[in-house]
Amino acid sequence: MKSARRLVSLLLPSWRMALLGIFLSLFALAANMALLALSSWFITSMALAGAAGAFMDYTTPAAAIRALALARAGGRYAERLVNHDTTLRVLSTIRVWFFRRIEPLAPARLQGLRSGDLLGRIRTDVDTLDDFYIRGVVPSIVAVLALGLIMPFLARFDLRIAVIDAAALACGGALLPLFLRRLSNAPGSDRVALSSDLRASVVEHAQGMAELIALEAVQVREQDMGLTVRELGIRERRLATLQGAGDAGLIAASSLAVWAAVLVLAPRAASGSMPGAEMAMLAVFVLATFEAVMPLPPVIQRAGELAAAARRLFELIDTPATVKDPESPSPAFGSEPVEPLGLVIRDLRFRYASDSPWVIDRLSLDVPAGGRVGISGPSGVGKSTLVNLLLRFWDYEQGTITVAGAGKEVELRSLRGEDARRLFAVVPQSPFFFHASVRENLSMALPEGREGDAEAMRSALETAQLAPFVAALPEGVETTVGEKGHELSAGEARRLAVARTLLKEAPIYILDEPTEGLDEKTADSLMAALNARLRGKTLIVISHRDRDLSFAEKVVRLDG
Repeated sequence: MKSARRLVSLLLPSWRMALLGIFLSLFALAANMALLALSSWFITSMALAGAAGAFMDYTTPAAAIRALALARAGGRYAERLVNHDTTLRVLSTIRVWFFRRIEPLAPARLQGLRSGDLLGRIRTDVDTLDDFYIRGVVPSIVAVLALGLIMPFLARFDLRIAVIDAAALACGGALLPLFLRRLSNAPGSDRVALSSDLRASVVEHAQGMAELIALEAVQVREQDMGLTVRELGIRERRLATLQGAGDAGLIAASSLAVWAAVLVLAPRAASGSMPGAEMAMLAVFVLATFEAVMPLPPVIQRAGELAAAARRLFELIDTPATVKDPESPSPAFGSEPVEPLGLVIRDLRFRYASDSPWVIDRLSLDVPAGGRVGISGPSGVGKSTLVNLLLRFWDYEQGTITVAGAGKEVELRSLRGEDARRLFAVVPQSPFFFHASVRENLSMALPEGREGDAEAMRSALETAQLAPFVAALPEGVETTVGEKGHELSAGEARRLAVARTLLKEAPIYILDEPTEGLDEKTADSLMAALNARLRGKTLIVISHRDRDLSFAEKVVRLDG
């Protein structure tokens, strides 16, 4: 219920369109029931009049039938148009809402998720919730409203028919589906989990295909996926069986309701207290009323699957962020700070969990504004972790980090995450590149309004020693680098990351292993160009190579 309420709240931005869609659905349903009832009355009346040799004015009911037919077709078209448009709006709202909720969780809280699983939550689970609105909310509301029209109409002719129809609608449209729902909850939840596992496995196996082939492990992985597919098939067959039972129950309920109506009305028709045409009309109308509840059994039975998809979304976004912005943040250093700033780190301590060893234990470090500091040490001693702490991806447990300059001294924790990250331009240890052109991967680092600054990009590429390489590409800066930069070598990707970092104007630059994957000559040229370009800027170089640290005024070695 809690998940349902939260999902309904996401419909509020589109409530006007939703109300219009509900009205059009009710209009189309009412037009269809009226059309079937009037048609059956007209045909029966014409037959009886012909048998009796009596005259009947057929122009008025014939015109009404044509009008209802047009109204049904038009209403159905308009209802489909509005409801599907609303569905797409709702899906867009849910995706944007979900993306905004998980953004504060990155990267710390998302590291434990398989990439295929995260993709599945963003795409497939959201698509599953498509049924919540168009096959759940709309039909349920329309059914309730339709009952408010159906029962008074039937009761006007015979109260017993209204009671029979209400009981049949309740049994076929609600009670039986609710019973079947209890049976479908487990396979529905399993289906969502198995589908997620299958998607994640396919993504992982596709990404690791080269290693699987080299290790001759393709067949083993195929067998594992085959087991998942078979388990998924079992759940889907069980769900299909239950859905078939629900459909059969609805058909049986509608048939029994029609026969019961005929048996109740036949004596009245035989005695002459009710015209035969009215009996035929009511019998057909009872059958037509089941269109109001026809969409309910499938969505009721899929409630377990919908709940599982919603649960997977909410359990992720409800995960507490590792770093919380202060309620009253300190003033930042400006929207686009470029004046060099310094760092003062005192007794810094950090660990990834309360029962884990300290990754950084009582680190103290002074980085003067405009100074150059090198950080070295073996892998695993916390060099890259320190970068994540400065960027507020993780929160340190003890100690202080003070940013000083421009006449201010601000504790890093007192800044909002986005304000803290604005102070740093970082070449990460493992840079990420989008499946886009060189230009697009570079332009995302430029300030707003300067995304197309070709001169700035050219200058950054020259400093990164990558300009000749990019010029030689088939389409120059418009050449696609491939997913995660797979079209680039390790050295080319590293230099492209350096160029992108240079495009961000920040008071503090952090270069994490800037020459990784480069030959000695290129590495020397790159560091010399960086030293010249970043003169007067605060620079922190993290590396295990002495050449990368040769420009540092002070080198700090971390030993864990």
